[in-house]
Amino acid sequence: MRGIRFHETNVFRDAQLRAGWIGKLEGPGACEVAPCDGEMLLIVAHKGKGTVAYGGKLQPLLAGCYFLALPGNPLPYHIALPVDGSVMACSFTLQDRELESIIRGIPVTGTCGSADLNALEHWMRVAQQEQDGPHPLTCYRIDSGMKATLLSLAHTAWGGEAAERDVTTEQKEKKQRVSFPMADYIRKHYSDKVTLGAMAKQFGFHPHYIIKMFNQRIGMSPIQYLQEIRLLKAKEFLEQTNMTVTEISESVGLTTSYFSRLFHERQGESPSQYRKRKYGVKTS
Repeated sequence: MRGIRFHETNVFRDAQLRAGWIGKLEGPGACEVAPCDGEMLLIVAHKGKGTVAYGGKLQPLLAGCYFLALPGNPLPYHIALPVDGSVMACSFTLQDRELESIIRGIPVTGTCGSADLNALEHWMRVAQQEQDGPHPLTCYRIDSGMKATLLSLAHTAWGGEAAERDVTTEQKEKKQRVSFPMADYIRKHYSDKVTLGAMAKQFGFHPHYIIKMFNQRIGMSPIQYLQEIRLLKAKEFLEQTNMTVTEISESVGLTTSYFSRLFHERQGESPSQYRKRKYGVKTS
């Protein structure tokens, strides 16, 4: 994974959060990432479907989703990507207890909106420019940018809606070019009855073209991606709430029987067993 590590000697650093390292991996391939003591690690899948393995655990990485690794996990993290897959990763340390409590409250896995993906891509480019010619403010800018991204993830996790920003027509067109609105649509409407017909009507494209776009950008069909997002959200609910399996299945747009069967097929255990094994939480 190509990247850059920042030096603590730089006097212009954020007082609350400091980026330690930022890098990008493009598939096909694999690499190992080992944050320094006390560092957290944010891994965001930009394209394709990969995995992160650590301490005998295997965490799927879906395009538009993140994995937040906290200190204390077994090192290193083994990242594997298929052809055309790519992930961005950034390690950081927290200097403020209140901010640390907020960041630790973010679910370990979740979805990452296009605005946050675009911001991370921007800081990746800024970091690469640092190698060509260091600037004393670059580290401070990346520190602040990473903090804003993490707070955005926390805001989303707590049920907040991202604030609308005034942008020029040129900025809107640029965002359309680099984002994937159809994947954003699924991540936003995963609990609804999402069909190819509904998406075709929403975006004005033929269903076959939508399938082609998903295979090119995500590496799977829209329905497969919807299933993955629903399972990801279900795991969040199992880990973060006391909702019953029935309540969770309804929240992700599935019947209880189908959800339980699908979960067992993908995880090798039932939702109740998953919750009990991982957290010892009783399920009604």
